[in-house]
Amino acid sequence: MNVLDRHPRSRRQDKSDESRPMSEHLNSRQTAGANIATPMNYDADVAAYELATKHRYQNPSFAERYLDGYAGGLKLSTFASHVIARREQNCIAKALKTCSPLPAQVLDIPCGTGKLADVLSRHDCQVMAADISMEMMALAKTAYEGRPGFRGFIRCDVTQLPLADESFDTVICLRLIHLIPPHLRRKIINELARVTSRRLIVSYGLASRFQRIRLRLRRMITGRVSAPHPVNFNVAREDFSEAGLKLVSSFSILPLLSCEQVFVLEKVRP
Repeated sequence: MNVLDRHPRSRRQDKSDESRPMSEHLNSRQTAGANIATPMNYDADVAAYELATKHRYQNPSFAERYLDGYAGGLKLSTFASHVIARREQNCIAKALKTCSPLPAQVLDIPCGTGKLADVLSRHDCQVMAADISMEMMALAKTAYEGRPGFRGFIRCDVTQLPLADESFDTVICLRLIHLIPPHLRRKIINELARVTSRRLIVSYGLASRFQRIRLRLRRMITGRVSAPHPVNFNVAREDFSEAGLKLVSSFSILPLLSCEQVFVLEKVRP
């Protein structure tokens, strides 16, 4: 079912339906999160994510600016977005080529405005696109619909996916984890691992000393924070291990200019 064809609902109703199964065969059970120490600034993290980050992506104007940033006309103000988007697409394409066997059933979450539609359409696979933002998915329709193997959209919260265990052999999660505060990050990785039967391709913001300095300077100059929650590589590896995933390969989006790193992870079988 394509949730974008439904009639709009009120914000209050949407919030209550975020994790509702989209068809009878979907299993809405919730996986228990890992025991993670509450950060000292827990309240600030919650407020920043729930009231700022999460709702910003559900703003129609922001969604349009996001799409224009990488798919619109090339301008000085969007040059960096264009370059990063192309590098992300190239890295995901490389990551998919390393997969054996090749992906057959793929979940793109969050799908955003459809940045990966062209990349995934080059593979002989079925694709489901998911996001919490109806506004982002509305713009992704142009990119995804009509593509061979496209199965539709589903609106959901990544912390509680309305999907049965191992519903897909490959899950792709691009450009999300660096926005997630510590109290939710590992819960999300565990949930993504739950719904894949074989592999997870995920990007993290890695916090090397150089990248921390670069991010501080960027914030001072632009007033914006592109990666509010980068982590050290060892922390990322702990996330993978706890979720039962092993690191197979990785790709840097833009060394020196971006802290984003794409990891190809495979599920460890007992």
